[in-house]
Amino acid sequence: MTDTPTLMIGVGMPAALHLDAFGREIDAAFGHLPYLVGTAAVGKQWRDVDVRLILPDDEFDTLFPPVEPGQFPDGLWSLLCAAISELARQRTGLPIDFQIQRQTYANDRYPGVRHALGLHDRNGQ
Repeated sequence: MTDTPTLMIGVGMPAALHLDAFGREIDAAFGHLPYLVGTAAVGKQWRDVDVRLILPDDEFDTLFPPVEPGQFPDGLWSLLCAAISELARQRTGLPIDFQIQRQTYANDRYPGVRHALGLHDRNGQ
């Protein structure tokens, strides 16, 4: 077994390079790499491209104070997710669904494939 990162399956080239560059921008802003998840992470047939920024619980709670159980975070969360989704669409040309998730929530509810974005340099290596 090698330490070579798994390639992104469903977005193809050059979109994968643009998605990785976008991942580096998110890392620069938040200090954490985002992940390609969902159908685009496992195949070539997808409606949108799911990208998740999974923050440690304490960092998520600082940005988005807890709300009632079962409720989504406040309007700031919705606005940031929508704005970053649109920025990602502009940067990559892909229909990005970007969400910021609390680590415990993401790990409990979404145990599927995650490909870290932003690990490759500008040459795709």
